[in-house]
Amino acid sequence: MPGKIKPRLLHLASPVIMVIFFIACNPAVVFEKNQSFDNNGWHYLDVVSFSHNFSDTTVIYDIFLNVRNNRDYPYSNFIVFLETEFPDGRIFRDTIETMLADRQGNWTGDGFGNIKTNSFHFRRNVWFPLEGDYLFRIEHAMREEYLKGITDIGIRVERK
Repeated sequence: MPGKIKPRLLHLASPVIMVIFFIACNPAVVFEKNQSFDNNGWHYLDVVSFSHNFSDTTVIYDIFLNVRNNRDYPYSNFIVFLETEFPDGRIFRDTIETMLADRQGNWTGDGFGNIKTNSFHFRRNVWFPLEGDYLFRIEHAMREEYLKGITDIGIRVERK
C-alpha cells in the first residue's frame, strides 16, 4: 500500500513543481495575473481587472497579453480593449487585435489538444512614471454578448 501512495503523490505534485520551476527560471516577470471564464463564455459586460504596485520609476518593462482559447472560439482574430489607470487617475486605453488562427484555420500558440495558449507582446519599452498602484482593465471587443472559446485572459509585465 505505501508503495502506491508515493507515485500518486509525485504525480499530483508534478504540476506544482513545474510552475515553481518556470517562475524561478524567468526572473524578468514582475507581474502576471490571469482570469478564467466558465463554459458560458465571457460576457461583454464582464471587465477583467488586475492591479499592481510599481515603486521603481526608472525600470523599463515589456507588457504581454495572455490568451487561452479552445476550439469553440469562432474567429481567427481576437480584439480587446485594455485600459491602464495610473495612480493619479489618468487612463490610457489600447485596442489590441491578435490572431489566434492562421490563414489555413490552424490555431496558433502552445498547448496540446483542445486548448491553445498565446502570449502577445503588445507594448515594448514601457515605464511607469508614478509610484503606486496601476489598474489594468481588459474587456473583449468582439460584439458578442457571450464570447465562447476564450478560456482565460491575462496580463504579464516583464522587466527588460
